[in-house]
Amino acid sequence: MANDRAMHPRRLHDGRYQWAAAFLFFLAFSILVFGSSLAGHLTTAYIGHDEDPRIYMWFLRWWRYALDQRINPFFTDLLWAPRGFNLAWSAFVPFPAWIAIPIGHTLGEAAAYNVLCIIALPLAALSAFLLCRRVTGTFWPSILGGYIFGFSPYMLAQMLGGHLNLIFAFAIPLVVLAGLRRLDGEVSTRRFTLEIAALLVAQFLCGIELFATMTLFGGFALLIALVFFDGDARARLVRLIGPLAAAYAIAMLIVSPYLHYLLVRGSAGAPAWPPGRFTGDLLNFIIPTEVNLLGTFGFARAITGQFSGDLYEKSVYIGIPLLMVIESYRRMKWRTPAGRFLIVMLAITVVASFGPALRVAGRAVLPMPWAIFTILPVLSGALAARFAIYTSLVISIIAAIWFNDAPARTSTKIIAAAAVALFLVPNLVPSFWISRLDVPAFFTDRAYANELAPREIVLPLPFPDSGKSMYWQADSDMYFRMAGGWTVTSPFEFTRMPAVRYFYGAIDLPEACDQLKAYIARFGVQAVIGDPAETNFPIWQQTLAPLGVTAQNEKGVWIYKIPGDSFSAYAKLPAAQVEARANALRFDAIVEAAGKYLADGHDLSKLSPLELKRLDLLPRDWRVDAAPDAYRDWQIAPASGSQVGIIVIGSYEGVRPLIERYRAIASEIDYPAPTRWTPDSHPRLDVVKPLLVTFDSVHLAAAAQRLRDSPPPERTTPFVAGVTAGL
Repeated sequence: MANDRAMHPRRLHDGRYQWAAAFLFFLAFSILVFGSSLAGHLTTAYIGHDEDPRIYMWFLRWWRYALDQRINPFFTDLLWAPRGFNLAWSAFVPFPAWIAIPIGHTLGEAAAYNVLCIIALPLAALSAFLLCRRVTGTFWPSILGGYIFGFSPYMLAQMLGGHLNLIFAFAIPLVVLAGLRRLDGEVSTRRFTLEIAALLVAQFLCGIELFATMTLFGGFALLIALVFFDGDARARLVRLIGPLAAAYAIAMLIVSPYLHYLLVRGSAGAPAWPPGRFTGDLLNFIIPTEVNLLGTFGFARAITGQFSGDLYEKSVYIGIPLLMVIESYRRMKWRTPAGRFLIVMLAITVVASFGPALRVAGRAVLPMPWAIFTILPVLSGALAARFAIYTSLVISIIAAIWFNDAPARTSTKIIAAAAVALFLVPNLVPSFWISRLDVPAFFTDRAYANELAPREIVLPLPFPDSGKSMYWQADSDMYFRMAGGWTVTSPFEFTRMPAVRYFYGAIDLPEACDQLKAYIARFGVQAVIGDPAETNFPIWQQTLAPLGVTAQNEKGVWIYKIPGDSFSAYAKLPAAQVEARANALRFDAIVEAAGKYLADGHDLSKLSPLELKRLDLLPRDWRVDAAPDAYRDWQIAPASGSQVGIIVIGSYEGVRPLIERYRAIASEIDYPAPTRWTPDSHPRLDVVKPLLVTFDSVHLAAAAQRLRDSPPPERTTPFVAGVTAGL
């Protein structure tokens, strides 16, 4: 390894302050692209789209609040009240939050969040620059390498999504840099161990997902290096293992309070998203999304719109110029151990980014190796598309080496560098990167203090998953508690309640007002606060009206004060039976609609929720959203052999009555789908999963007829009596 110039740096006798020049360059670029639209709006707008940015503002405020109040920062009852929540299993970004405390104290959390976004990418670019300069010994190829990593499509997409835990990744290249310095004997074993431990702690406190995946891919890198290097180089690599293990032990000791709450005091539960939801797409390697300038053209948007997931996870783009550089590097360096190492590591990261299946234009075409990792804790929750960060890091090194070592003319390299930069340049429309921070005057004017008692439990609408109400709470200095939250994972006691999925947008909840009363009574809600600007607010109003509570229109919000013991009859209803009743009524409506659809002679192959709605076969108040990623807790579609599959979402206790009712006539029952259910099955009781019931046409028609001839108990009993009796 020492004789391979691609991995062994030239000694630098000048440019001691090149790192400062590089950082200022990257920072100026970040301010120009992302910060220009914030001029005069640092506290009233934010970088990013949708809900997550405001949720990270809550996390920033939480750390300041917890330190000010001298309370346990790992647990809060401000969210998911009165139960509370273990924040160790959320992305609550301790390290960035600590950095932002002075800004938050002076200018507020919106400004603190914006500053963190603006500096995160330059910090990542700087760390990659330092790594590339270590490898090449030259400035401009290293600047390009830093740009490729720090402003990669992954970084741009995650910043647009507001994911602070995924853009504070500066520690990852620095870990590699520390390893190279130790391999060359420039630092002692002790110093190397302490450096790695410090970087591990920093990354852990920025985001445990990147810490976990960094550890995984770092392990792959070490194993691959041991394969391709031999002799003295291999011996030096082996000697890294002990100090690395010691560094991990030190780091885990330092973060042991965090680990205690992470592993001993709680559980992540099921992953927030299925492993195949957010994965790389083969076409995305050459066609960018809107986060890049070239992705704003119509043809690119038409293609990338077919990719799975949302805009924030379509981030595996490399671009044609870089692909050409990679191929040229492969030809130039493949015969060297370092060349083979980098190309194989690149292949590993690319394959991993496809997740459990290779997708082309959104369609899964081949199974992929990452499927075996989806059963591991923490890693099972990692989204495969996010492995693009490691792809971009390997490419940054490859590109820096090629531009430094390739025997091409200087003019050719300048043209190639310009092409690389152009194909990776971010979307240059400043307004694309920011959103307005609209907050009702009820919160900005502190009117809430006149209407609510301190620590009163509030049900906010929109539900906290929208991010708005999380910011309302943060802006009120954590004045009230919320019977909800957006914490990546959610307490099972809440998620099993049908009202939660109704608030998420599943506007197809039978007996919605009764379900709302059950939710209010179960969690001691003392006030409902609704934002009339929300799309679903008129529907929520219809559900809230029968509560018999006078609504107040106060400074931009509607307030429904809930008198104590208003719904005492609902307070002790078993949660499993509350859920089971809603699942049964929903399933009844779907079966009845499908039976009518087939009886009327409609084409089985076209059966879908949209088709049932179009034909007015579903209840009038059910709404079917045609958007690809719209939230829906039921589905119906043709199955193989002229069969029909019906899916509803629920806990095992919540769907067990349906299983017992239809097991005799269903062709197949899967719970949790796609796992086949049998009488000997023992599914987990603390998760909400899909139930798939498959019927042939004859048995589906019989089930629909039975609903009409002999209505089941959920259709013939009032809510409280029916739940108490079983349905």
